[in-house]
Amino acid sequence: MKNIIAATLMTILISFGFYQVNLDSDSDFERWALKHGKHYFGDEKKYRQAIYFQNKQMIEEHNKRSEVTFLMGENQFMAITNEEFVSLYLNPLSPEKQNEQDQIIRKTNPKSPEPIIEQNLKDDVDWRGYAPVKNSGNCGSSWAMAATNVIEAAYAIDKGIKVTLSAQNVMDCANFWGGCDASLADFSDPKNAYGHARTQGILTESEYPYTGRGDDWCKQTGFAPWKIMSYTQNSDDIDYMRGFLQMLTKHPLSVKVDATNWQFYSSGVFSLCSSIYKNANYYALAVGYVWEANQQQNLQQIWRVQASFGISWGEFGTIRLAPGNTCGVINEGIRVDLW
Repeated sequence: MKNIIAATLMTILISFGFYQVNLDSDSDFERWALKHGKHYFGDEKKYRQAIYFQNKQMIEEHNKRSEVTFLMGENQFMAITNEEFVSLYLNPLSPEKQNEQDQIIRKTNPKSPEPIIEQNLKDDVDWRGYAPVKNSGNCGSSWAMAATNVIEAAYAIDKGIKVTLSAQNVMDCANFWGGCDASLADFSDPKNAYGHARTQGILTESEYPYTGRGDDWCKQTGFAPWKIMSYTQNSDDIDYMRGFLQMLTKHPLSVKVDATNWQFYSSGVFSLCSSIYKNANYYALAVGYVWEANQQQNLQQIWRVQASFGISWGEFGTIRLAPGNTCGVINEGIRVDLW
């Protein structure tokens, strides 16, 4: 393993000329590691430091470009590669599931169609603040985070009750295949969480704290009070966009998106992603949309989506997505109904 790290480190250093890194740059890495509680030693430290500088250079070059619509910034993911980000934090479909999804004909154009707006739909929708921004830590638990966020928002909107529900409860009790394992995307699905909430209920975060581990046994005994009556996936027979908008005007929705390139998103309107369903690999919370002027001063409808990377990621834990089916945001919108 040490030989692999050393060889990879040498490749990175040569490719990016990091033999020239000065002490100030070293201090940047040390400050970042201290801020985010990262501890590396020996060859591992050199390897992570090299990746940090590689990512830092990429971010700086991106932000210098005049045509970009979003900015990148430093965050907790600075010392990992994009491949590691995808494998650790996202939930890509298995090859079998991808082949299955190839047979599904979506009612939306994968090239990001223009939204169809009806007169009874609100101009702007903003559900931010109705469910807390969560942090999955070193765990691919976005499915559990998004599902509990949807239920929390439903209680806040429909019943005026603020509650923080336990994602760990869902991970341990609604998925017996390991709630942190991003490779088990077929099992790590919000629908499993909704099914558990409907039959067993979910405990609060204080009753069942988050550990960020997916190998814990279920500690819920009996029924919990926080239940749902049902969940509904967007299924408008005429237009997926219209159905998605109609649901989003009433509640936030859990969505499955392509977050491959979200790693260093900081602010602005993002579009560097796929809208094809089989490329979706992350569950998040659609919290509304807003009309904004683009660089040509034309009004466009921008989606707001809440991730589970913590409040310091993106725009206070959220990302703005370009109009249409950007990142596949409308492909799998799900809402819940309470009793």
